[in-house]
Amino acid sequence: MEGTQPLFGKTILNTRGKSAAAEFSKKILAAGGTPIEIPLLTFQKPNDTTLIEDTIKNLHMYEWLIFTSKNGVDFFFDFYDQVVEKVTKNIPMPKIAVVGTKTEKALLAKGYRPEIVPDEFIAEGLFDSLRPHVMKGVRFLLARGNLSRSYLVDEITRHGAVATDLIVYETTGDSRDKEHLITLLKEKQIDIITFTSPSTVKQFYKIVEQTDWDEWTKDVLFACIGPETKKAADHLHIPIHICPKNYTTDHLLTEIINFLQAQGGE
Repeated sequence: MEGTQPLFGKTILNTRGKSAAAEFSKKILAAGGTPIEIPLLTFQKPNDTTLIEDTIKNLHMYEWLIFTSKNGVDFFFDFYDQVVEKVTKNIPMPKIAVVGTKTEKALLAKGYRPEIVPDEFIAEGLFDSLRPHVMKGVRFLLARGNLSRSYLVDEITRHGAVATDLIVYETTGDSRDKEHLITLLKEKQIDIITFTSPSTVKQFYKIVEQTDWDEWTKDVLFACIGPETKKAADHLHIPIHICPKNYTTDHLLTEIINFLQAQGGE
């Protein structure tokens, strides 16, 4: 049982947005764990989409298009398809760079292959890979969310190139399951809490900060993806026990299993 179901008997809080939660939950179930889905974020199109549509109509002005998340890909191509339908002609795509394999997979599903996928799945890793192409006069378009870090925009601009920051989706906190989450924590029904972005960390804290959450979670393992997510947790004094070197949910799950096995399954 333990070999094939290393998470047997463990209840894992899956805080991903609704559209992304199902895939992660399926992996938890396959490893024998019990996922509880409480989305802490919701994603939506900006109210005013005029700038997005005008920018897509002028994609020929850009040498590079950059995506830093699967959401960025999905929302951008929703707009792209709408614009193509309106102008009734194909709009050529510039060269594309992405952060991480999940973003690459989302792009491939749209029929496009990235020129660059960095070894390190964070903005710093992507900039290192892009660096030979960042020079005066080269134009970069970044399609991203409103809460994304400004690192790439700042670095591209600092090195003399032109960076256009295009917000194609907005991230907002989701508190609809607040009472359910507090009840689960208070009754100690959760063994492991997972965070997949700094925003999920901040929204979790916003929900629980007026409670005795730190008492209720003394025996809970906290696991997160990536250094920026861990930094957000450290800032809010949320103890992170597990943080994989590769920033994907697959590696997160593997590290959780390895951690538990190192503890002897305790």
